[in-house]
Amino acid sequence: MAEYEFNFEAEYSLLDIGATSTMMRTGRLRPTLFAFTEASGVQSIGLDWSGPSGDPRQAVRAFEEARRHARDLHPVAYAVIAHLTRHPDASHTIHLPNDEPPIGNEYLGVSMYASDGTGRSVIYPVRHSAGKVSFGMPLVEDGAVSDWCPVGDLWANPYCAEDVVRFRPRERAVDPSSPLWHSIVELTRLRMHEDPDNADEYMSYLDDLRNGLFVVAGRDGKELKQVHLRSRTNFNPIGLLRVDADRLLLVDSIPANIELVGAEPA
Repeated sequence: MAEYEFNFEAEYSLLDIGATSTMMRTGRLRPTLFAFTEASGVQSIGLDWSGPSGDPRQAVRAFEEARRHARDLHPVAYAVIAHLTRHPDASHTIHLPNDEPPIGNEYLGVSMYASDGTGRSVIYPVRHSAGKVSFGMPLVEDGAVSDWCPVGDLWANPYCAEDVVRFRPRERAVDPSSPLWHSIVELTRLRMHEDPDNADEYMSYLDDLRNGLFVVAGRDGKELKQVHLRSRTNFNPIGLLRVDADRLLLVDSIPANIELVGAEPA
């Protein structure tokens, strides 16, 4: 069987037609992430979450699991469709099919991004009249990842929450010759003397710091190529670190939560 050949313009046109026709026909749309892979074609990843309507924490968690699943497919491109509300503070609420979005500021978002840097996001204002759905003039953005799309850049920044990462050779979280490094070592030694029962925890922290091992706490909401890191231990004297993703290597990852992600061929 010949491998799937991705064509950005053709795939975007099909996606756009499918999303807009679904909204016009039903007034509802399940947020879905599509992963385009050379080996197996297209997989669609439908999202769902529980809790209060529009709860951003649950939506973020579901999108993170979908992102993890898509990343592990090694896609050449991905796309997202979603029914959303845009708020005055520039934040967004993504809706499930059973939600009742507030009147006004209602949109349909269709975005696609490829590993070669090609990208397009179209936001359609949604209008309701006499029980029918129509669209206003779309807002089109080419290239950069849209601010409403919570997946980000899967290639320049592939890291997901709870990944274990390591700093690249010759990269350090803290310079060993710096006063901060010596302060951390002295603080840890003091804690070991004061709390010998947890000495292994403190030593593990120093070993991880020396070896550049951390856990991904999340990605920066504005700087798409930056990652937030935390210690693998409960002891964490330097708190969260914000670093560029290209300074890191993936060490270990957990499987996507299949209770939050349903994947099937498109």
